[in-house]
Amino acid sequence: MELTALRPNEQMKYSTAKEVIDLGCTDTAIRRGRTKLGCTRKTLLKYIQWYESEDVSLFSHHNKGRKPATTKAEETRKLVLQLYKDKYSNASFTHFAEILKEDHNMSISDGTLHAILKEALFVSPCSKKATKRMIEKKVRLIARKEDLSKAESEQVNAAFCMLDAAEAHPRRPRSKYFGEMVQMDASELVWVPGAEKWHLHIAVDDATSEAVGAWFDTQETLNGYYNVLYMILKGHGIPSLFRTDRRTVFEYSLLSKPDEEKDTFTQFAAACKTLGIGIETSSIPQFKARVERMNKTLQGRIPVELARHKITTIEEANAFLWEYLPRFNAQFSLKDEKDLETSTFLEAPPETDINTILAVVSQRVIDAGHSIQYHNSYYLPCVRYSNGLRPKYFIKGTKALVIKAFDGTLLANIKEEIYILNEIEKRSAHSKEFDPGPTPAHKSKKQFKPAEDHPWRTSFLTSKVLETHIAKPREDYQS
Repeated sequence: MELTALRPNEQMKYSTAKEVIDLGCTDTAIRRGRTKLGCTRKTLLKYIQWYESEDVSLFSHHNKGRKPATTKAEETRKLVLQLYKDKYSNASFTHFAEILKEDHNMSISDGTLHAILKEALFVSPCSKKATKRMIEKKVRLIARKEDLSKAESEQVNAAFCMLDAAEAHPRRPRSKYFGEMVQMDASELVWVPGAEKWHLHIAVDDATSEAVGAWFDTQETLNGYYNVLYMILKGHGIPSLFRTDRRTVFEYSLLSKPDEEKDTFTQFAAACKTLGIGIETSSIPQFKARVERMNKTLQGRIPVELARHKITTIEEANAFLWEYLPRFNAQFSLKDEKDLETSTFLEAPPETDINTILAVVSQRVIDAGHSIQYHNSYYLPCVRYSNGLRPKYFIKGTKALVIKAFDGTLLANIKEEIYILNEIEKRSAHSKEFDPGPTPAHKSKKQFKPAEDHPWRTSFLTSKVLETHIAKPREDYQS
């Protein structure tokens, strides 16, 4: 074996052993050789014996040229690259490793998968700036070649498309207790290919990074945040504080002609006030950095999960969130038993009260037809009796508070009494003269008794409580 066939470190061992022999193998020479190679006296004497045997191959590692036993087959590497390129390019490398194990029964370690994808110049959406700069440097070196093949050209273009600027947020200590602070935000994205952009409303506990609520809507709306709050109440309880941006959902903006149905400060904030939840707002993203970082994580994972489960509609996506969040939190949440013991979440009110607290309230006036106009439809206030609904008539100009409960039920508070709103049909659904009527079945009369969870039984439908939902000038809230 020729000396030039040795690797640089192996040639260093050979030359050091030669120097020690030339110096007479004295203690001083051996000490210098040990220092040079960073090895023990016994190891250096072994190198000297190899040199004296004049067999250069002894300095060569016996596993040189052999592939490690853990090396993945070329077919497996090609399949991994093809799957990531065609289906999961928006997933992080760690998430992709989980998908390979669950969907394709391929157990590949994170390190091996990173090496395979980085060698092909793929960049994870969660890569750090240093990694992106390293990949960009490699891509630019390839791009400088005069004669690029078609495959290399496509690889370079794809790599440049995936390289984007990384966003950073300053560090700050987490809250001490679970439920002490919940950060809320909404992120806009095309979550399902071919569909319009949806807004994912998300709430994250600051102490544990647990996603405590999430909901899709077509816009960033009061309805979206109401559903997030409902999920928090049902899953955890009442938190102490919400930290949000300065959306009109949370902070009132004074208008020349405020519309209480569009102005949503007094809707969401009044619900929070009733529950005893504080609200802090700011237009600075770093003010709620935890939820901003969570948005980025979910934007990389949820579209992949929706595609895996063949979800295409917003209703299916919202149903999927109820089962996905527990699995997501089991993997990423920092919550432990101590957090559960010291949690500041309070017990949530009953379902009936939640349904009323998360209501949209607006002011209306009874018109000349004894009805109320609401969202381009007319409604009659009715009282429920054992044999059905009977209308209740009021004179023109009587003030009313229309309540759209969280479950969609329409009620009205008129003169401290609660009435059910029955929609007046634009056209009659049945004609007594021309449509044959069904023969009514004889029913025995039963005394009507409202159920325990009937909306009338709640204490949150009084005028004093409901009027806090109605829009007022900003000065009223700053006093």
